[in-house]
Amino acid sequence: MATLLKSDGSESEYTDITLSGMQKAVGGYIELVRLPKGKMLVVNEDGLNLKLPYNPRASQLSQRHLVGDILLMNQNEID
Repeated sequence: MATLLKSDGSESEYTDITLSGMQKAVGGYIELVRLPKGKMLVVNEDGLNLKLPYNPRASQLSQRHLVGDILLMNQNEID
């Protein structure tokens, strides 16, 4: 099961981890950001160009500037 990290700081469980479900969650085409310990973030690959709002929680986890609503999940859920 994934966690949806919203750019407004809220979090919720997210169960539709199909390609179309992940695209819906992040609002567009997806890009994977790998994290330690088998975790990953699913982000909108065009989020910066779309000027999506900054996501502080996801940015903290990845040590990168990330924007928009983002899914946090285990890599083995889609690999």
